[in-house]
Amino acid sequence: MNYPQQHKSRFSALLANAARLALAAGLIWWLIGSGSIKLDYLYVPHGRIHMLITGAAALLAAMILSGVRYRELINGSGVSMSLADSLKASAIMYFFTQCVLGPASGDVARYFYTIKSTGNRTGAGAAIIVDRFIGIMGLFMLAGIGMILNWSLVESSAPLRLIAIPLLTLLSGLWLGFFLGLLSLIKSRKTALITGAIFPVLASIMCTGGFSNFLGNEVGPVLLIVSISALAAPLVAPELLEGGYIREKILRGSVLGTKAGEFISALLVFRKCPKVVAATIAITALQHMLFIVALYLFAMAQNLPAVPDFSQIFFSAPLAFLAGIIPAPAAGLGVNEAAFETLLLLASANTVKAGASIYLMHRIWTTLFSLSAIPFLINPGTKKVASQ
Repeated sequence: MNYPQQHKSRFSALLANAARLALAAGLIWWLIGSGSIKLDYLYVPHGRIHMLITGAAALLAAMILSGVRYRELINGSGVSMSLADSLKASAIMYFFTQCVLGPASGDVARYFYTIKSTGNRTGAGAAIIVDRFIGIMGLFMLAGIGMILNWSLVESSAPLRLIAIPLLTLLSGLWLGFFLGLLSLIKSRKTALITGAIFPVLASIMCTGGFSNFLGNEVGPVLLIVSISALAAPLVAPELLEGGYIREKILRGSVLGTKAGEFISALLVFRKCPKVVAATIAITALQHMLFIVALYLFAMAQNLPAVPDFSQIFFSAPLAFLAGIIPAPAAGLGVNEAAFETLLLLASANTVKAGASIYLMHRIWTTLFSLSAIPFLINPGTKKVASQ
């Protein structure tokens, strides 16, 4: 009886994957045609090999930290998992992410390997959802920090000013909404609302405190609207729980309701583990910084017509990484390169025109390191009985 729906689902997935492959191929073709990707740019002179090796080491360290932070979360969910097994799970995730169909396939592969290692479905699902969420939120935070550190560049560039407003809106809205919503689940709505009332006051001061025209007249009002809107989060979040009005009356039986329930349930698993969450956030920050440092070292090693400075890389990299979270094949092949190329052009005032080649070097080494998962896939080890 369900076969036609399954057939339609497979057909839709096939069309979606074909469209993604076409997008990746088109972007790569455009980057090669525009001269952004050249073999000459990927060449590393003999005198810069040490920069290449150091960059590869920083990248490998960042990838290893994925296993460390995943172990923190999986153990925090009440499931025992060794560091060796969590590193294997992360290696498998990277392999499927880089070589198959992107982040979604990587998370699915990591989920099934974790179940095989621990026999616990609930803990694996919660850890992966929270791990992915913290990773994405960390990139948003780094993007905001990169913008603040290059604020004079943002103010002097009309294209960057256009990017700054929506980015700061998204960044502040996501972080503040998440913080206040989680606070309402852990403490109470009253505590969250009282805490949240501080932020509109701060935004009002920014609007009237004699800051620059751009900061006071354009950024300030946006942050004021966002901070006021975020006060809805403490009111909404408890209603998404099982038995809540929104969950029962509006989202019951819908795909959105299911996803919202899974996300809230995953967060609640860790609400009594603040040290685990704090450690995961710290590890994530270090990991993202190592990824950015690796990009910078690769740029220093490559045979580029113009080498970006670290502040330009820091500004461009988090946003380019975020472009890779869309469901594209091979970890956003073509999408990340095009995003990094464009952002680096803007950050460097059109002086650095090989950002795609820098990111491609980063991708090549990430893919090479992800091949370390092949032995674990060939010989997966013993299987445990999965439990709820």
